[in-house]
Amino acid sequence: MPPKERKTKEQIAAAAAASGRTKKKKWGKGKNKEKLNHAVFIDKSLHSKILECKNMKVITPSAIAEKYKVNLSVARAVINHLADKKLIAEVCVQSHSQKLYTKVA
Repeated sequence: MPPKERKTKEQIAAAAAASGRTKKKKWGKGKNKEKLNHAVFIDKSLHSKILECKNMKVITPSAIAEKYKVNLSVARAVINHLADKKLIAEVCVQSHSQKLYTKVA
C-alpha cells in the first residue's frame, strides 16, 4: 500500500469550504388560525334556533358550535340542558372529552 499524501492546511480548508454544508435551519413562521367571533351568550332568537338541534342525527359540542356559531362551553351547556330535559340521549359514555348524543326516538 502506498503511503497517504499529506494535505496542506490550505487544501484542508478548501475541502471544508467546498463540502456541501447545508444552511442553518430557520424557525418556521407557524400557522395562525383565524380568530372566530362566536357568541358567548345565548339570546332568545339563538335559543329557539339551538333547540332545533334535538332533531340532528349526531349531536356533539363541536357540531353545535360550528352550526350555530357559539363557543364550545356554550354548546356543552346547551347539550347538558337538553339531556337533563331528556330531549336527547347520550350514545357514547366511554370518552370523557368528547360526548356524543342522538335524538330520542
